[in-house]
Amino acid sequence: MFESGSTNKGEITKMRSKSVVKMLTFLTVVGIVTFWGTQVNSQTVNTFIEAIEVKSPKPPTTPETYDGPQTVKALMYAFDTAYNQKYSKARVMALCEDDVVYSSELAVSGEIDARYSRVEWLQMLLQRGITIENFDDYKIYLSKRHTLAFLEDNPDLQKIGFLDMPLMEDREAYKVAYINKLVHDKVQKSLKQVERLKAQIERSEKQLERAKEQSNLKQLNQTQAKLENAKKQLEEIKRRLKGVQEALERRQKPASPSEQPNRHIRKRSPYPPL
Repeated sequence: MFESGSTNKGEITKMRSKSVVKMLTFLTVVGIVTFWGTQVNSQTVNTFIEAIEVKSPKPPTTPETYDGPQTVKALMYAFDTAYNQKYSKARVMALCEDDVVYSSELAVSGEIDARYSRVEWLQMLLQRGITIENFDDYKIYLSKRHTLAFLEDNPDLQKIGFLDMPLMEDREAYKVAYINKLVHDKVQKSLKQVERLKAQIERSEKQLERAKEQSNLKQLNQTQAKLENAKKQLEEIKRRLKGVQEALERRQKPASPSEQPNRHIRKRSPYPPL
């Protein structure tokens, strides 16, 4: 079966294909993005869906949150067995007018690993400052490989810059651009969270002052707790944003002569084996 998840109800009800609608009732929806006016072979793309199929529950020993090292080896040790056990395949679709559907389906291991090594994929994300804090993060970031495969397998979508991806003939460059886009999207989402938390803190501080004036002890304690929680969240998000910024700055710095690889020497891969 496909695990249920958050959906854009208004758009899903507009899907004309009965088979697609039936399938969606069994999906874990990793992400839904709606596009209006996007043309693919004269078709308008109404809805984009990333979903992953569940085959069995993850092991009960899988941590809900993760505070260990942000390394490929440590993350795979914590989550990879659960990921392989719980999920069987991922499906990516672009639903268009007149029942036109672009679709891709690949197994979460084997097929997709042959195209994009999960070790290298995770390493590329970590090198850009992305942090994986829980099993859902691990699932989402690994499933993004399926979206990249979907884009690569549908040249019509590439030509129109679907998902704001630039058209590139070199597949390796296209993969790097997609990874960079994931990082950019994460940063933008975090910046919006920062603004929301700042507004929440400002409201809580005003409520705190009113509670003090009214000598309302219960409201004072509740507001104080909310304020402290919002401040902690804000500091954590700022810490992660700083980590991404520092990682990107390190990548932009030119390597010193001693760090540049010797073209005549074949170096071992920097990525740990699976």
